[in-house]
Amino acid sequence: MHRSNPLAPAVLVLCLALSCLAWTPWGAIYGSARDERSVGDQAEDKKISLSIKGDLADKDSKLALKVHVYCFLKHVYLVGAIDDQPFRAFAVKTAKGTEGVKQVTSYFKPETDTTADDLELAAKVRAELIGNGDLSSTQIEQEVMNGEVVLLGMVRSQADAALAVKVAKGVKGVKKVTSFLVPPK
Repeated sequence: MHRSNPLAPAVLVLCLALSCLAWTPWGAIYGSARDERSVGDQAEDKKISLSIKGDLADKDSKLALKVHVYCFLKHVYLVGAIDDQPFRAFAVKTAKGTEGVKQVTSYFKPETDTTADDLELAAKVRAELIGNGDLSSTQIEQEVMNGEVVLLGMVRSQADAALAVKVAKGVKGVKKVTSFLVPPK
């Protein structure tokens, strides 16, 4: 049985405050310092993801919003709830054709009307990840689609990846957890 953490509301507020900090120069510096990648790798990954996002938006800006693009060490992850099969294929083809990309993984789900519930669940998962003292979760991103959580990002170790999955699975309302967490090589 999952017990509610009495600190969860405070952690949620802290998460929101920290996410606002990320949009400042200090947040960018902190994010770079906490990332397991070199600054050069981070810059290359950002360049790749922005290029792909731009190409998707040029094709169809509305559909592009349904495809979330992540890149870690030149491995691109396309994640989203989108029914349009031709646009899914276009996204994969675009990512594979982008300069510097070594590998592409897509994780697409059918569209649902659970956006509000998914946003709430994403906040709960984020709060639990940050609230876990044994986990360095500042570089873990998550997408939630119809109660299914997808974890993405760089982690310190395989143990951190396993712990993040365990923490996410423990959040009430989570139906499934898929991990694309990358430990150092």
